[in-house]
Amino acid sequence: MKIQKSKIFADITGEQAVVRFLLASVRDMSEVQKIMDEIEEVAYNYKVTVLVLNFGRLRQVTSGFLGRLIPLNKGLQQAGIALRLCSMAPEVEEAFRICKLQKIIPLYDSEDKALSG
Repeated sequence: MKIQKSKIFADITGEQAVVRFLLASVRDMSEVQKIMDEIEEVAYNYKVTVLVLNFGRLRQVTSGFLGRLIPLNKGLQQAGIALRLCSMAPEVEEAFRICKLQKIIPLYDSEDKALSG
């Protein structure tokens, strides 16, 4: 099943969902909130157990966006959903690693690796 929202596109297969961002950058906190709302809607309304966020299109993100991944991950874990990230651009991955988020949320090189976990 394919679902398009205003900020994301989701591809749901069984209990796995892959979310791709429609934006190339996320700079505004109102955008961050909208994106998080749309991701949560996919995760909770379609009964997935694995949620992969594919960062392939994103080239710039705010630290606020990266910071929102922590509570997102915590909420998903409580619901029995594994959050995995993949395909980060080098500049986004650098910020992700500076924030030490790789210790909390697994990061994979590709979507296939993230799905197989």
